[in-house]
Amino acid sequence: MTKTKSLWIGLGVVLALALLARVLLLLTKTVSFHSDEAVVALMARHILQGERPVFFYGQAYMGSLDAWVVAVGFALLGQSVTAIRLVQSALYLVVVASGFVVGWRLSGRVTVAVVAGLVLAVPPVVLATYTTATLGGYNETLLLGNLLLLLGYDVTHQHRRSWWRWLLLGICAGLGWWTNGLIIAYVVPVGLLIPKSMVEAPGGSFRTSLQPMLTGIAAALLGFFIGSAPWWVFAFENDFAPLRFYFDSMEGSSFAGTYAINLPLGERLIGLFFLGLPSLIGMRFPWSPVFFAPLFGAVVIFIFAAALVRLIRRPAASDGLPVLKPDARLLILSMIGGFCLLFVATRFSNDPTGRYFLPLALPLGIVLGTLVASIRRAALQAAVVGLVLAYFAAGQISAAATNPPGLTTQFNLINHIPHDHDDALIAFLDEHQLYNGYTNYWISFRLAFLSAEQMMYSATLPEKPDLSYTPFYERYLPYRAASDAAERVAFITANVAKVEAALEALFADAGVAYDTAQIGAYRVYYDFDPPERVPRPPFGFD
Repeated sequence: MTKTKSLWIGLGVVLALALLARVLLLLTKTVSFHSDEAVVALMARHILQGERPVFFYGQAYMGSLDAWVVAVGFALLGQSVTAIRLVQSALYLVVVASGFVVGWRLSGRVTVAVVAGLVLAVPPVVLATYTTATLGGYNETLLLGNLLLLLGYDVTHQHRRSWWRWLLLGICAGLGWWTNGLIIAYVVPVGLLIPKSMVEAPGGSFRTSLQPMLTGIAAALLGFFIGSAPWWVFAFENDFAPLRFYFDSMEGSSFAGTYAINLPLGERLIGLFFLGLPSLIGMRFPWSPVFFAPLFGAVVIFIFAAALVRLIRRPAASDGLPVLKPDARLLILSMIGGFCLLFVATRFSNDPTGRYFLPLALPLGIVLGTLVASIRRAALQAAVVGLVLAYFAAGQISAAATNPPGLTTQFNLINHIPHDHDDALIAFLDEHQLYNGYTNYWISFRLAFLSAEQMMYSATLPEKPDLSYTPFYERYLPYRAASDAAERVAFITANVAKVEAALEALFADAGVAYDTAQIGAYRVYYDFDPPERVPRPPFGFD
């Protein structure tokens, strides 16, 4: 069998397995739908209605590219959670295919490409979760990152004078910068190859190689500004809020997410070694600090660690030849090491879910592929890959079977509201003509999307027992305006008794009577008497 035929067969097997794994996951209906995802869905709906958001509502980071992609899905499939899932799954299949191609491009070995593709096709829980539910562009970031690796290797090796590749490299970097700052995890290692390739240009002196490389870099910079144009327009119009987000906190900013606690170095290292990296190899689920099947997981960690050490020591494959092409080893190792430094040094370390580690999934898959390619016995190769994939699959099965929460993007399970009674809540509100009112962030936007914005509730209530509240929960101000202007309103809470007690005290102070209805996790306060004395925001929560 020729290498080309083996390559196509390998890609077909990887994509078939990825499709099967994703279909099975979707059929379980255990990937929950929450307000962060609902905001993206609402943005997509509003795009079809003529709005042009640049960033995730209320933020100066996470560009709206994913909302535009979902809007296309809505135009073709209708506006539903199922349509979102199908769009994200289609994107992820392209991520898997491009990851396979990256593995092939950097190694020239079918084994490395197949193993890298399989690690993406049957992913750990964190990767399965954040590529099935959308939180604003993780699939797009992974896809753009894979393209950056491909194009970056091309323009620093066989295609140094290909101006259109340089231009496309810049466009991908620019789109990635607008979409999600995580793209820097790809840009930095690719950037390291450029000066190295200038110094080591084959067949000529440094001066000879300088001119075409400078022309290419100029084309890449042009492409970057083209791809990131929405980011720059928004930045100029809003006092460079998107740039300032990545540095010190901006007190008094009108955008959410600008304040972050400055964690001590020790806590950042804990986040790296005990939260993030374990999530990436499936040993911890994003919403839980508990390790999954730790003995099994320890074996998987050992396999990846052994593969990484072997690659650092410049291993050969079973045929005695280098397992990766020239500079590919540098690209992969600098991406892994650079990301770890980036995580520890930036506000990315504040996140406990492990989702920011998603760019490392492909490099680790390639690292594993280099280990497998160095093993002579086919049976042992299959055993190593099978053990890793079995662990990833077992994690997905275990997470899906633990329902609630299933696979959730909530890292604080207090805010995880099951979906069992969403339809009943919408029917109750419709029956009593309660189309506006006040609730918390995690109810407001989910309710708005699921009701086709028939129910527009302002996110002005706290979500936690400590009664903390920030105006940044108000991601879409028309809901607040509609609720403040409505004559009949309702208040909706879920799961937090202290919030309900605080509301009831507020109503008592205002001297209003009311009815309540318990609908699953939801409690609805409505039919206030007298209606003109119903409390209106701000409610005084800190």
